[in-house]
Amino acid sequence: MKHTIIILLCFLCGHAYTLQAEDANAQQYQDSILKVAQAMPSTSDKLEYLRDIVYKHQYAPYNKPFSTALYQEACAQKNVPYENLGAYYLAACYDKLHEPDTLAYWVDKLKSYVTEVGTYDYYLEQKAAISRALASKRQIEKAIYVAKETLQESLEHHSNNGEIAAYNSLACAYNVSSRGDEALKILLKAYQNFTPQTKPFLRIDILSRIAQVYGNAGQDSLKRPYLAQMDETLRDVVSREPETRKNWSNLRIDCEVKHVLHFMNRGKMVEAQEHIDKAKALLEDHVDPVFWLNVQLVQLQYYSRTKEYDKSIALIDEVTPIVLNHYVSTFATLINYKASTQIDKGDVDGAIETRRYLIAAQDSLDNAFSANQLQQVKEIYHIDELLLEKQKIKDTNYKQGFLFLMTLLVLMLLFYLYTRYLSRKIAVAEKVTADAAMQAEADNVTKDRLQSEISHDIRTPLNVVVGFAELLTESKELAPEAKVEYGKMIQENAENLLKYVNSILELSRLESGKTKYKHEGCEVMSLCRKGVEFARQVGNGRLAIRLDTNIQSQMICTDENWFSTLLSSLLVPAENDKNSYNIVVRIRYDKEKGIITDPSVLFPDAPKLKKGIKGIAKPQVVKKDNRVPAKLIVNEQVKVNTPGVMRSESVIYLDLKKLGKHPHSK
Repeated sequence: MKHTIIILLCFLCGHAYTLQAEDANAQQYQDSILKVAQAMPSTSDKLEYLRDIVYKHQYAPYNKPFSTALYQEACAQKNVPYENLGAYYLAACYDKLHEPDTLAYWVDKLKSYVTEVGTYDYYLEQKAAISRALASKRQIEKAIYVAKETLQESLEHHSNNGEIAAYNSLACAYNVSSRGDEALKILLKAYQNFTPQTKPFLRIDILSRIAQVYGNAGQDSLKRPYLAQMDETLRDVVSREPETRKNWSNLRIDCEVKHVLHFMNRGKMVEAQEHIDKAKALLEDHVDPVFWLNVQLVQLQYYSRTKEYDKSIALIDEVTPIVLNHYVSTFATLINYKASTQIDKGDVDGAIETRRYLIAAQDSLDNAFSANQLQQVKEIYHIDELLLEKQKIKDTNYKQGFLFLMTLLVLMLLFYLYTRYLSRKIAVAEKVTADAAMQAEADNVTKDRLQSEISHDIRTPLNVVVGFAELLTESKELAPEAKVEYGKMIQENAENLLKYVNSILELSRLESGKTKYKHEGCEVMSLCRKGVEFARQVGNGRLAIRLDTNIQSQMICTDENWFSTLLSSLLVPAENDKNSYNIVVRIRYDKEKGIITDPSVLFPDAPKLKKGIKGIAKPQVVKKDNRVPAKLIVNEQVKVNTPGVMRSESVIYLDLKKLGKHPHSK
């Protein structure tokens, strides 16, 4: 047990409680520096002067008053970068004092400056210091929580110094809670993340802790490279800035102590004593007590190795009160070491009393420690609850905002759809109005055309009736046969006229929906012959009409009256048309192919071309029993859209395919 290396506290808990005593010379020196600053005008020169003073005096008792002066002057001049710097040094003061509450106040100040100064380093470095302050007070759970939170922020904001500081604080908390393996992993990760921008004191802190862990494990070969880098970095900093050497006294003592342990483990007691003497030479008034304690502890080990038992026991009794007040974690190790030393001395009774004292004290300390840890867990849980509630509120706000946005979008969509619906409705109404106007115009044209057709179709049989009636009344020498023939012509044309008038009336009823077409079986060839004969009679010699067909009879299904009317209007020219026409009504029947029809088609409603109206269809071969509508086809091109107006030598093809259904077909 006596050869066990005592756990050193300098970098287990960070920088410790500052010696508060200030002698008369220190106070006089401090006052003189501040008087010089007060005499200077409030300009940037004054801020630079105070900055240099603070930088060179980052140790008690000067760090706090000088940092306060810098911060107050920066606030008076409203210089944010210097306010940030002053707040950083003040936070460092309370870091050395291990006062997490006051330290947290200045960390909040630093956080408020980050957007203006453009760096997170100062804020995150001091936030990590809160974790070390909590660890020094055995508030391990809180310390780990704050360190991890700081690490996350540092990674988010790409702050290398904040990251290294967070790793350092997390490793400190793990070490204090005897989680050395976890601490070593964290420290090595920090070491791997060193950059040229990593601050020297962070480098030295990490190197010191790595060397400490390896030293405690008895791995001197692994410890040596890191201890050498630590020593080299310290020498470089002090050589470059000798005026700041007192800022590094604590770390220089720590480095010498690690050298002492290294040489003692190798049995080189002379070299160990040399480094003890170097460490004692650095013990000035401004040095933190913990480093004084560490020097005493390595001296204790040296006495044990050299069998100077009385000196060892006396030294343990001297440092025990300091350990109980500030560093309880080493208390058990220290007392056990005292008991082992007493056994080595031969004082068994003294060793028993020392162990009894340790057991009693340890129970009390353990109970206090357990209660303290439980309280920390409760506080952290409460913090987590508050954070969770804050997140819930934030999520609720997001949801409400999202719902509002979606509602707005839906309303905009509905408004768009409604306006589009109205636009379409207006467009439809405008189209209906335009169609109505076009229909009205078309109706006028149709009306004019209908009047012409009615005039033509009525005048034709009426002229026949009037003409033959005049012959009967004026010619007294007519033969009886002629009178009979004329009377038949008058009778037939009168009947045709009557039929046409009835057809007009029927058309009116048809348009009003009161009458429909009658589809009945009729013999189309007979109807064609009658129509040809009628046209020949009324043509007054202007029409040469011939029926060209090889079909004797053909039954179709159509409206007989309308078919006859349509055929007559097609064959008979208008009354004012004095031209002569040769018309052929051609119908053919092929036994193999069926009824053959002509492809050229003229419809009265076909669109007008530049030189007339012409309908076109492809040649067709159909079976005679097919169901077809009643429609006539004319192979002709005319200049006006009027049925019956044709040029000479017109050929009419009667498409039986389009005339109707064979009455005997299924």
